Amino acid sequence: MNDARHIDDSVLMLEIDGELDSAEAAAARRHCEACLECRERRRLLANAAERFDAAYRSAFRPEPPDASVARLRARMADAVRTPAGTAAKARFATPAAAIGAAAALIIVVGAIEFSGRRAVAGPLPDARLTPGLAHAVSRDRVCADNTPDAPEIPSELAAQVFRGYRIDPRPRAYEVDYLISPSLGGAGDIRNLWPQPYAEGVWTSRVKDALEDHLRSLVCAGRIELAAAQREIASDWIAAYQKYFMVDKPLPDHIAFVKDRPWE
Repeated sequence: MNDARHIDDSVLMLEIDGELDSAEAAAARRHCEACLECRERRRLLANAAERFDAAYRSAFRPEPPDASVARLRARMADAVRTPAGTAAKARFATPAAAIGAAAALIIVVGAIEFSGRRAVAGPLPDARLTPGLAHAVSRDRVCADNTPDAPEIPSELAAQVFRGYRIDPRPRAYEVDYLISPSLGGAGDIRNLWPQPYAEGVWTSRVKDALEDHLRSLVCAGRIELAAAQREIASDWIAAYQKYFMVDKPLPDHIAFVKDRPWE
């Protein structure tokens, strides 16, 4: 039988996040089983919370500490808390704000997703624009050339890369870089290209060039598989650099390393 009262949206959020004690969580679940309206609001809030988490992970790299996520989720719960629940700190509230509360949460999610769509060129590419792409080549083919050079990227293709990242390029500020380098079988496809800072910041394209040479030497020496080198440089080349050079920051020689030319 449905209760005339309805669970406050902030309490539903706490139950969704597993932050109620066992007795309160069980009571909330029993109420939702009996109350069609609360059950539907819980479904909407759970879906929106899942979108919130996915949007946050997509918009911000690296992923923030758990404490930062917890604070954001608390603010999200504040955004959907009904006036009755806030004023009286009650466990139940009238259903007047049911649709508005879920809509408020979706607005919060939408704002984060919108910010995530603003592609920004940085030391790591936007994985939606530049997931990485490699040719189907063997280790022997990759290692056949002792001094491989990256093919020059056509100007029109480079312009498409900058447009995709919404960048008005400054000469010598970026290298239109291959995420998976051609020396490791990387393709000259827009899905494998991004405008990487050439000299600004710590993790520049010069540092990545040094990693590319090192990974190729490891592959050709049989110390790592070609597919593993491609996968690691595509997923997070900074983490790969730190792993294979066993350092937290770029080595001084690599900061000054010059191999490929910047875009001009």
